[in-house]
Amino acid sequence: MIYLSTILIFILIITFFAFFLYYFLLKKKGGSIFSGAAINSKIKENENFLKIYKNIFQQITDGIAVIDENKNIIFVNNFFRKNIRSGLSDNVKKFELLTRNYELNNLINRIIENKESNIIEKKISYFDKADEKIVLCKIFKINETKYYCVIIRDITYIQKIENIKSAFIQNISHEIKTPITAIMGFIETLKNGALDNHETAIKFFNIIEHHAKRLNSLIDDLIVLTNIETGNASLKIEEIDLKNIIENSLQLFENEIKSKNLKIIKNLDDFTFFSDFSKINQIIINMLQNSIKYTENNGKISVDAYVETNLGVNNIMTDLSETSVVWGSIDSNADNFLYISVEDTGIGVSYPNLLRLGERFFRVDSSHSTDPGGTGLGLAIIKHILKLLSGTAILQSSLGNGFTFTVLIPQMRINPNPSNAADNYTMPV
Repeated sequence: MIYLSTILIFILIITFFAFFLYYFLLKKKGGSIFSGAAINSKIKENENFLKIYKNIFQQITDGIAVIDENKNIIFVNNFFRKNIRSGLSDNVKKFELLTRNYELNNLINRIIENKESNIIEKKISYFDKADEKIVLCKIFKINETKYYCVIIRDITYIQKIENIKSAFIQNISHEIKTPITAIMGFIETLKNGALDNHETAIKFFNIIEHHAKRLNSLIDDLIVLTNIETGNASLKIEEIDLKNIIENSLQLFENEIKSKNLKIIKNLDDFTFFSDFSKINQIIINMLQNSIKYTENNGKISVDAYVETNLGVNNIMTDLSETSVVWGSIDSNADNFLYISVEDTGIGVSYPNLLRLGERFFRVDSSHSTDPGGTGLGLAIIKHILKLLSGTAILQSSLGNGFTFTVLIPQMRINPNPSNAADNYTMPV
């Protein structure tokens, strides 16, 4: 992709029009100045230069359009035509018909009618099919001519990143501030005399420890997410015992399970599987933690794990309801898949919220508890790890009817003739 600065594009446009006007004058002058052969030679030379410049403009991934004072299209490159009015006929000659964007056309009118300076730069948005696009638009008059140039640069992705960044800063500030405020408050209380009461002091120290651990978990989760997103997370493929991983993970939540009197039903096949142990372990822990957290007292949680064939996975995907949410796509080249499902009788999730699961810091029901626990990053971590493992997740729920979380991960294949130990395993191809 070629990204040129507006200044460079401006220079190219001026040069293009210099050749264009010179070419036009040569044809108009006929033989009054030069001999016929000389004129034909110059015309041919300028035609070649015009073709070169037109080709350059067509390759630029900024949209460029040139119009006259009557808003007739003199030139428009592919990027402009496809992104402003995709699917429109190439024979459209009027700029208003090409764009059909009130804001952009209004800017054109204002600069042509001299209601603005010779250069306008503004961010505008429009809808291409169902998707909103945001472009940075620059309009200027080409020197003393009657022509105007419109340059657009698609900044939809950049704007999206900026919005995510702003939301992240806002969310992380809140997530950090809450435990820090609690810690500082209890420390102040201890300093003011509570330390003298042993029982009260122990209670406050436990609360401080709880919030400190929450902060530590938040930092750990952010590191995991950052490593995956920046491509710094590597895969260490080994033979793993999934049943053992699930049993050990359940032990981590033994106290919560007992305190809520939850019934755990396990349907775990005894098998080994080639994948990344730490990544699979993180997925299972976060799946169980989410289910235990939102399942009320005396509820039930079912955990299933086995190897599913490609055909079986395709049948699963075919039978999904319209309200199921799917992360990722099925690797059609994989022979076998690791199937893990955690189903609970918890509070459930409405469909609009189901669509948002996996967003950083998004919690389905923060009012469900005065202390929601966790970091709000667990499902986001699962989503990113699944991308790393070429896996798929299926989310099924409705409000008040529990939640079923299923992951399907293609088995890594063993390379029969590895060049070194690090290349001993590959993703399905």
